Amino acid sequence: MEWLDTKPVIFADKYRIECLSPATFPGALRVIKESFCQDEYVSIGSEVNKNPIAAEELLELCADAALDSVSLVAVEVNTNEVVSVAFNKIQVQSMSGSEKPFFEVFAEERCTQESSRSLIQFMATVDGRCNLFDKYGVDCSLEIMFLATLREHRHKKLGMILCKYSVELAKKIKDGPVGKLTVQDLGPKYSMLKSREPFGTYPKICQAIWTSIGSQKIGKVLNFKVHLTVPLKEFIFEGKPYSERIGDENAFCEVAAFPLY
Repeated sequence: MEWLDTKPVIFADKYRIECLSPATFPGALRVIKESFCQDEYVSIGSEVNKNPIAAEELLELCADAALDSVSLVAVEVNTNEVVSVAFNKIQVQSMSGSEKPFFEVFAEERCTQESSRSLIQFMATVDGRCNLFDKYGVDCSLEIMFLATLREHRHKKLGMILCKYSVELAKKIKDGPVGKLTVQDLGPKYSMLKSREPFGTYPKICQAIWTSIGSQKIGKVLNFKVHLTVPLKEFIFEGKPYSERIGDENAFCEVAAFPLY
């Protein structure tokens, strides 16, 4: 996977696929703010799309995940603009039954808005219903956390290619870190975040919560195995099921995984 260490992949003669860097970090956050926070099913269901402060808290979650140095972006070659992103997160199995998962801690301690808390608690709840560490007998995974593409660049398979290379990146980590983003690289706005210590392990699976028809198609094409399907109507925000705000009573999410070895 030479591209991870030296040069990016050129996709469809129009886009560079590369690891997230200090130069592309601001553009990646813009994609999340303008696309994920507005159009993603769970953002609509939790009304993050109507709450700018809640959206900013999701950006802080992305910044925190960026420090794991496993996120990827698609950059339009002609404009040098970030147009699609996969913010990925290294998840390590808890060694203590009393230790709360990362998403649950973030929702409780760092969300001030009910909208952002609802969305991140949704992630924690769904992850908790299907313990992929136990299912695969592993101690570490790479989770494709947030996947988003600017509206004018959709339907060009950028989401699929970012997920494909996220799997390849997850395999590469076995040989050592592929890069290193620091708190300083993220700018003064995120100076309160904690620097990463070495994980002491490496991903054995790649996992995702596919929350839309588009991402579910990506998972199927890339041969992710679906282990759990959860109707979005089970999640309530301010008295309304997510599915009601989405406008699809049958909307659901999938917990899926891909073994790396």
